[in-house]
Amino acid sequence: MIERDCVIALLTEQKPQREVLESEGIVETLISILIDEELGAADHPRGGYSPIHAARLLGELRAEAAIGPMLEVLRNTEWDAIIHDMIIQSLPLIGAPVVEPALAAYLASEDDELRSSVAGVLAGCGVRDERLFKILIERFEEDLDDAGLDLGTYGDPRALENIVLAFDEFELADDGDPAFANGMLVDLRESIEELGGKLTIEQEAKFEIAMQPAIEQRDLAASMPATHRQRPGRNEVCWCGSTRKYKKCHLETDELNALKN
Repeated sequence: MIERDCVIALLTEQKPQREVLESEGIVETLISILIDEELGAADHPRGGYSPIHAARLLGELRAEAAIGPMLEVLRNTEWDAIIHDMIIQSLPLIGAPVVEPALAAYLASEDDELRSSVAGVLAGCGVRDERLFKILIERFEEDLDDAGLDLGTYGDPRALENIVLAFDEFELADDGDPAFANGMLVDLRESIEELGGKLTIEQEAKFEIAMQPAIEQRDLAASMPATHRQRPGRNEVCWCGSTRKYKKCHLETDELNALKN
C-alpha cells in the first residue's frame, strides 16, 4: 500500500501515476485526504489543493465508497469553493450508484444552495428516473436559475416545451448590465439546443439583443492576460464574452489553472 504522505505529495504536483491509482487501498487513502479539513485549508503548506485533486480522482476512479464522503463535503462547503464545484463535476462520473444517496441528501435538506448543487449532480448521472425529472421540473418552475441547465443536462426532451415557453416569456432587462441581467437566456438557449431544439429567427433576435454588450466585449476580454481577468460568479456571464454562464464555460479551466499555479 502506498504511503498517504506520498499520495498527498503526488496530488500536489498533479503526478499520480497509473500504478499509484491502481495500488491497494488507494480509494480509502483518497477519501481520507478528501475529508481532511486541515489539508484543505488555504493556509496549508501545500496550498489546500490535495483534497480537490482527490475529489477529481475519486470521480475518475468511479469510487462508490466515496459517494457518502463527497456528499458530506458538498454539504459542508460553500458553492464558490473550488472543492464544492469539483465534487459537482466528479460525482456524476460514478453514475447510477450516486442517485439514491444524492436523492436522499436532496430530500433531507432545506438548504436551497445545497439542493441546487445536488440537483446538478443528479441531472448529470446519466440515469432516467421519474423522481429526478419531477424534481428538476419543479425546480425549473419555481426558479429558473440553475434548473434550466440541469434539465438540459438530464436530457429528457419532454422538458423542451417548458424551456421554450420560459425563453419566450423572459422579459429583457433594459438597465444595468444587460448581459448579466439577461444571463438566464444563455441557460435556456443551451438547454433548448441540448434537447434537440433550435431557436426561431425571432428568438435568435431576442437573444442577440439581450447579449449585445457581452458580444461587443468578447475580443477585448479574450485578449486580456489571465492575471488581469476578474473571475465572475458561477452564474454570471463568462469573462470571455461567449455569453455562456461562467460555470458552463471557463470556470473549470480557470480552476485547473489555479491548481497548477
